[in-house]
Amino acid sequence: MVEGPLFVALKVEGRIVADWVSVLEKECLARLRKKQEVLLDLAGVTFVSDDGVKMLKRIKTGKLQLINCSCLIQDLLKARTR
Repeated sequence: MVEGPLFVALKVEGRIVADWVSVLEKECLARLRKKQEVLLDLAGVTFVSDDGVKMLKRIKTGKLQLINCSCLIQDLLKARTR
């Protein structure tokens, strides 16, 4: 994690599934409430569950950006929008 007064960069690794979906969402929302920009570095993520995809789409705003997504994660996010 890299943090400054106006932003935080969170490096996420592994799988975004089950209880980890709500843990990640709570952390992101807490930072957004502090008026920080949030960068989620998903380079180390190997899988995202349906609930994880829904959560990422729900919280993604101008102040929260997903970076370094694998092609798999990008496809999951796009597939759920149709």
